[in-house]
Amino acid sequence: MRATAMKRANRSLRKRTRSARKPSTLNAARMIRQIGGQWARHWNAGDLDAVVAFYAPDAVYFPPHHPAVHGRLAIHEYLRGPLRHGVSDLAFEVTYIKQSGNVAWDVGTYRMNVPQSDGSKREDRGKYLTVWKRVGTKWLITADAWSSDLPPAHG
Repeated sequence: MRATAMKRANRSLRKRTRSARKPSTLNAARMIRQIGGQWARHWNAGDLDAVVAFYAPDAVYFPPHHPAVHGRLAIHEYLRGPLRHGVSDLAFEVTYIKQSGNVAWDVGTYRMNVPQSDGSKREDRGKYLTVWKRVGTKWLITADAWSSDLPPAHG
């Protein structure tokens, strides 16, 4: 009888432990979606300091047609160019977010308007992959890559 009660108690504990893990996964996805939305809002408002605050100090940024940019300060410096150029109306759409422990990856699509030399704007759209790491209670971007689905503009 006592052995049976112990087995039931252990089974109950395992179930509670498994269910306790699930919310953290859902919470990570919710938090990462929220941060992605904030990233786009800060970008569209021209607040580069707020955008770059979402990156880990040792993050790496992989823009298309450009070498990798290493470190939060270098990412800040690099992103100054597109922001000054007038890249605007940025929006992300998450396809999925997966998590393994303190690491998560976010896959999705983006769209944004890119100014052209004639004063018009061209909509760009493409895909992205962002890798996140949990540092304490915060999720920070540790690697960020994106590329356009459109053919290169000829100018």
